[in-house]
Amino acid sequence: MIDRARGRKAAILTPAVALVLAGLGIAATEPVSAPREAGGLEALCTIGVMREVAASIGSSAVTLHKTTVQPGPFLTDGVRYTPAKGDLPAYCQVTGSYVTNPETGKTSSFLATLPENWNGKYLQFGCGGHCGTFAVNNAAFFTITITNQGLPGDILKKGYASFGTDQGHDEMTGATWAVDPDGKVDKDHVEDFLWRSNRVLTQVGKEFTRAFYARASGSDRQITRSYFSGCSGGGRDALVAASYFPEEFDGIIAGSPYSFNMTPLFLGSGLATLRNGGSRVSDAQFTLMDGIISKQCDALDGVEDGLIQNPAMCDFRPERDLPKCEAGQSGDSCFTQGQVEAISATISAVTDEKGNIVTEGFSVSNFLGSYQPPAAPADPEADRPWPDDQMRGGLYALADSAMKVFVHDNDPAFASRRIVSYGSDDPIGALHIVVPRTEVELWRSRVRMGMGHFPENFDKFIRQDRKLMIWHNLSDDKLPPFTSFTLYKQLAKRHGGYGKLRENVRLFSLPGTAHCSGGGKPGGPGSFDALAAMEAWVEQGAAPNALIATLYQPTPLGSVDFQKPLGRTMPLCAFPEMARYKVKGDVNDAANWECPRGDKRMLKIGESGRRAGLLK
Repeated sequence: MIDRARGRKAAILTPAVALVLAGLGIAATEPVSAPREAGGLEALCTIGVMREVAASIGSSAVTLHKTTVQPGPFLTDGVRYTPAKGDLPAYCQVTGSYVTNPETGKTSSFLATLPENWNGKYLQFGCGGHCGTFAVNNAAFFTITITNQGLPGDILKKGYASFGTDQGHDEMTGATWAVDPDGKVDKDHVEDFLWRSNRVLTQVGKEFTRAFYARASGSDRQITRSYFSGCSGGGRDALVAASYFPEEFDGIIAGSPYSFNMTPLFLGSGLATLRNGGSRVSDAQFTLMDGIISKQCDALDGVEDGLIQNPAMCDFRPERDLPKCEAGQSGDSCFTQGQVEAISATISAVTDEKGNIVTEGFSVSNFLGSYQPPAAPADPEADRPWPDDQMRGGLYALADSAMKVFVHDNDPAFASRRIVSYGSDDPIGALHIVVPRTEVELWRSRVRMGMGHFPENFDKFIRQDRKLMIWHNLSDDKLPPFTSFTLYKQLAKRHGGYGKLRENVRLFSLPGTAHCSGGGKPGGPGSFDALAAMEAWVEQGAAPNALIATLYQPTPLGSVDFQKPLGRTMPLCAFPEMARYKVKGDVNDAANWECPRGDKRMLKIGESGRRAGLLK
């Protein structure tokens, strides 16, 4: 079986995986089936039994083995049993590979987590960034809260059989895993990443689940419900599933979904820091700017409580509202013209040369500096200032590698920098990023199967009466929330308005929360039980009008400490409703807020929303 990316040096965690983070929720279910063979689950969780189960899979050749994907798990022979502890049930984990392209023998790796208290349901996880990891799709690892929300251990307690994939490679850099030693792009690797590894896994995972629990119970077992859940790159995976194979899942959860349309925003905002002799903004300047924005926007939802519920309503204009440095002056108390322009480029929509909007700009709420590459380039004038180095180049390097490899076949003559320019003409009317329409059409055609932001592709999903929950962090410093706003507005226009669309698709926004609800500077409640809400919608017909979110103490690692709630709870309202304070009571208590039926305040747009490219 051919897979050239296997055996390369495994990578460490990079900003590609930092395109994620999160947590909260609970709700256990009664087990449908428990292993009945002598010795129970422990006797079944062996390489011999699992090889027999794998051999019975008809949709793909499955091989069990220890994976090289970081972080693990690195299982002896690809199988490991973990006994019950406290309120966690016993479970068996299995790693191996499955064939995604029978013609070439291309494989992807999988990780299965099979609990003793199986509830009869199947859960497939999206990954993160450009994947190559099991960091955020391992049900037994605490970072599962990044892509799935809920509390660590919830999925095991609920009894889900769950599967995740590394999407066909074990390097977490932007796209070098798709390039062979001769510099040629391996299309198999690209296709696995874009869509195919998840598509094939839906069959492999379900067949493996049925076969294993049939062996455990001594009778045929059927899967009663199937779900998909992911955030960031996993949110992209979720929307791709909804777009191209919706029949496989009863419900799909897409958190802060990544779109390749964001690529020029990452490129242009990173390059903006190199304009005018250098235009990086300091942490102190970001704090100063955040205070200016908060003072202007916080009370727009009716109460001054530290949260901006609709950053699109703001009227922030950096060229007007930020204190300017005098000639020759610089420092943390003022902004140079170059810094003002870099900020403008980041919060403004990207357009083509004719003014057509390509992708939305970043949100102004709790504005952070993730658009800035983590380190200055060795050569600021180079065609590729941060070549394939996400530790130094951050989002820029991720986008640059995607354009070079996925779109331009690793052409040594291509440089992303050459397709980026800046303009200030209508419709934006402020400095913003401009890319050629020919490039836009090219990347949309090359990576179309890996993009879930084409509204016409959801027609089949809605005809089949599937359920989709999209949620997006409003202070997301890596993936602009307004892309989800635009997609939802387009879907509403296409499918009979917001009331009709909400029968199948609901959008929730999380004020004051960072990417995938990870810990950090923003202080909004970001942890909620997305899976329980989806279960209630699919299985009981109880559509979620509001999700109750909780604020937890951030950790130095960028996650949250679920043992330390900070006391604030908040209802997250279904778009276009916005949470309204009931005038009295503690603003930190969700009981003192409501989601007014028929409210449409999330549709209101000020200068910030207009500049960011939001549709009316």
